Amino acid sequence: MRSLGIYSFLAHTNRLILGFVTLLLLVIYIQNFRARRRANPQNLPYPPGPKPLPILGNIFDLARENEAQSYLKLAHQYGDLVFLTVLGKNILFVNSFQTATELFDKRSSNYSDRNSLPMINEMMGWDWSFGHMPYGERWKTHRRLFHRQFQQSVAHRFWPLQLTEAHDLIRRLLHSPENLIDHLRRSTASMIMNVIYGIHIAPDDDKYINIAEKALEGMAKAAQPGAFLVDLIPWLKYVPAWIPGAGWKRQARDWKTAVLEMRDLPFEYVREALRNGTANPCFVSNLVSEAEAEDSGKVDMETIKGCAGLAYAAGAESNVSALSCFALAMVIHPEAQKKAQEEIDSVIGRGRLPDFNDRCALPYITAIIKEVLRWNPVAPLGLPHMTTNDDEYRGYFIPAGTTVIGNSWAILHDPTTYPEPDKFNPGRFLGVRNGQELSPGDPLSTAFGYGRRICPGRFMAEAQLWISIACILSCFDIGPGADENGEPIKTEARFASGMISHPLPFHFSITPRGDWVKALIDQTIDLAP
Repeated sequence: MRSLGIYSFLAHTNRLILGFVTLLLLVIYIQNFRARRRANPQNLPYPPGPKPLPILGNIFDLARENEAQSYLKLAHQYGDLVFLTVLGKNILFVNSFQTATELFDKRSSNYSDRNSLPMINEMMGWDWSFGHMPYGERWKTHRRLFHRQFQQSVAHRFWPLQLTEAHDLIRRLLHSPENLIDHLRRSTASMIMNVIYGIHIAPDDDKYINIAEKALEGMAKAAQPGAFLVDLIPWLKYVPAWIPGAGWKRQARDWKTAVLEMRDLPFEYVREALRNGTANPCFVSNLVSEAEAEDSGKVDMETIKGCAGLAYAAGAESNVSALSCFALAMVIHPEAQKKAQEEIDSVIGRGRLPDFNDRCALPYITAIIKEVLRWNPVAPLGLPHMTTNDDEYRGYFIPAGTTVIGNSWAILHDPTTYPEPDKFNPGRFLGVRNGQELSPGDPLSTAFGYGRRICPGRFMAEAQLWISIACILSCFDIGPGADENGEPIKTEARFASGMISHPLPFHFSITPRGDWVKALIDQTIDLAP
């Protein structure tokens, strides 16, 4: 009898859930129908895209894995604009550089906003990050402060520290090359923590890095369009965390703790060091001291804290991704590695390591950096923009509130711009486009974002990639791993899904180029501060 009671209760509960879901879908359909009629009075066509289902729209066209390849297929089918609608939310993919320039640059005042994204901003606590802020005065204040510290004209201030970190990286590779990814992760984290907070991280198991990695893990999972239903149905944020199916809310709570600790703990460390007179010169100490000295109220501590926290969040995983892709490319394309090493040997020789003064004389190294960023862009779909107002483009209607995604993967794999786009070929960047910096008119600039939302730390990031790769190639050969019989393991270019795209695990070997390498690397210990 008790079992019958339980079954009856479950059946009744299921009927209630089914009725609730049916009512919800009906409300969404009515709201979506009315919104479309009200918002498009001229009845212009929407941009092309797969036909939506009733109520659900294109929910099954949202990719759950291999996002870049999935949306590239849609681009091949529908062109440089692909329009989806999911439960009443509009999504527009921009698949060509020309169209991206037209919308994100020439119409930047209307294409620089961000969606509210309840999961990321409210549930996970990222609302302090100006990378996720709505376009407006608060965002502009953060952006100006960040740009002032990291713009191209002052990027050279970080070169000595970046060189020191590159030297530390090759020392670690010399002693334990099998831990390549761990060394790349530590090198990137150490550089950013030093620049931003003046913190020298622990050799292993650093508390700040562990917290940040947990926070960024959540970001990567939540940033994909449609990853969490609450972004499509915002009132779900009020659902209690204890009910069945609300595990995402409990996960968000854990991520939020890590997100706020990532932002707050190192900042408070610097504040305490300033009070004790032991703070190292860094982004935070300089700005806090400046703000306290002026006492003008122009910059508050929350703005400084937010800019500092974003610097780590934006830079850490991006650089690890790019450097990992570089290693993968060297395994698969030894001819590119050989050409780079020949350039280094002819310009520098084997008596010293490269430094930033060699940059102009090593164009092939610069070309490798550019090809790494193109071959597998760090953020294949970037962070979505949003239209502030209704717009008409090429006779198509783009409603206000539309999520607009620059499909960097499609743009950087356009065969008309980059012949044989799947091939790793640094030589394509030699010659007329051999400048060290990327101009806004270069399609490769899309690797760092679009319009007013382009990455403000790109000059520091690109410099770190250059010096790290130049030092690695001057000392080591990167080749395929070997099986139990000593035979080379065939390696393919495969990449993980997510906001930040990393190579999937691959076999590799890293060996010194000669007996002279150890003595050369050991000399860097004397150069360390």
